[in-house]
Amino acid sequence: MADAIVDKVTTRLVDGRLRAMLRVKPTGVESGFTKRRSLRKEWIAAEHVRLVIPGVAAGDRN
Repeated sequence: MADAIVDKVTTRLVDGRLRAMLRVKPTGVESGFTKRRSLRKEWIAAEHVRLVIPGVAAGDRN
């Protein structure tokens, strides 16, 4: 897993279904064993993303 900043949001037709897609720019913060070779922007499906908001604890509903 890696931290990234969302640059652009769009949808694409994949196999007859509309999929949410995000263009993200990795920040360089990694949780894997190997370092990322490049910090280039990449398109990924939104289903592979977890949103983290700084200063908000998991489970806070206030």
